[in-house]
This record gives sequence, C-alpha cells and structure tokens, in this order.
Amino acid sequence: MTPADLETRLQEFGLHLRGVLQASDDEKKSLQVDGEVSIALVGNTGSSYWPVFIQSPEYQDGLPDALDRWSRRVAEQLADEFGAAAIYPFEGPPYLPFLQWAKRAESLSQSRMGLMIHPQYGLWHSYRFGLLIPDMQVPEQQATATPSPCESCKTQACLNTCPVGAFDANGYDVDSCAAYLKRTPDARCHQEGCLARLACPVGVAYQYDSAQHVFHLRAFLAARWKTNAAAATATPRSSYGNR
Repeated sequence: MTPADLETRLQEFGLHLRGVLQASDDEKKSLQVDGEVSIALVGNTGSSYWPVFIQSPEYQDGLPDALDRWSRRVAEQLADEFGAAAIYPFEGPPYLPFLQWAKRAESLSQSRMGLMIHPQYGLWHSYRFGLLIPDMQVPEQQATATPSPCESCKTQACLNTCPVGAFDANGYDVDSCAAYLKRTPDARCHQEGCLARLACPVGVAYQYDSAQHVFHLRAFLAARWKTNAAAATATPRSSYGNR
C-alpha cells in the first residue's frame, strides 16, 4: 500500500495523511510490534473533518469526548481495512510522542503560544490518530528544519490579544484562561474562539469554522472543571497537538 492509497481513503472522513515514518528499533519495542513497521500520522488541516464529524453519532449523542470517540472509530475501521494497528495521542499516561513524530514528518515548530505552528496551516491543524502499517512505503524526503514563522512575526499579536494575558514569554497560564471563561460567559471567546490564536497571521485561510471553535472551547472547559479523578488526565491531553 502506498501513502497515496491511504490519503485517498482518509479524505472520505475529511482527514489527511500528515506524514509517514519508519519506526526505529526502540520505537518498535515501545509500541510492542515486530518487523518493519511504518508510523502513519493522521490528522486534519483547518476544518477538513468538521462536516463529516458533525454528522456522526458521536457528535450527536451528547456524550463526553465525542471527537476522540469518533477518531477511535474511524481509526479502527481503517486499521481493519489496511491490516494495521491504531494508536492514539489521547491515551495515557504514558502518552505516545506524537509531536516528536510530527516534527520528523513535517516542518513544525513551537509557536509563542505553545501550540505547534505549520508554515502553511498555521495553528489550525491537529493529529487525531496513527496507524502502524507493515511494509508501507515511506517517502525518501522527510521534513527539513525551517525557521519558525514566529521568528519573523513583528507584531507578536498572539501575546497581546488575550483579554487576561494568558499567553506570554513564559508560556500559557491555563488557570487564568479557564477562570476568565467561566466567570465571563458573554466574552467574545465563547462565540469566536481563542482570540490570541485567531490573531496569528499565519494560515488564516485554514482557521476553524465558528462552530468548531465553540466545540473545542466547550470541551476544554468541560475537561477543566470536572471533579472526578478521570479529569486529572484531561489537561495533558492538549499536548498531543492543536485541537
């Protein structure tokens, strides 16, 4: 099977093949697989999956973790079709190093906000799952290091747009962000999404649909304010990529 074969199938779900890597011996040991295995990273660019996802039973049943549940169902279906094994960035701890793999597969760098920035898609992309595929062709040319778009950004608008200054040179103040959203239900963030993220000038054409912004914000707040023990793992999940 070629990457083109997988990409064609993924497009039916609004997803894309974001990169293919040959698993190293250490990675195969960690993943508990034998033989030659390729790691195919699957994700979205912009709102590519949104029209498909909102028609899914996972989105419409009103239960928690709709996007993760949809991703799992799609991944398992494709794994069965292609004789692969599905892996996920949201399972853990320990969590699989999806961002490390992504940096090997694509030209990515960490933005001033902490999210991974792509030279074309900006902050508007994410990784939903991976497929461990035996004997899949791996492109000879892998990602090459390129300067971060943030280095040439003169305005640094992402750092001075947030109404509570949750983003600065020291990173992301999650508590301030969540507290502001909770006590200010009429804030623009609730209707438009993260204002700091929207201020980034890179990849504007790939900004999420308004409904998708709201979906991710509500999911963030729901995970943030849960009181049961399972919620304790919700915050680290944001580290697997941009939502």
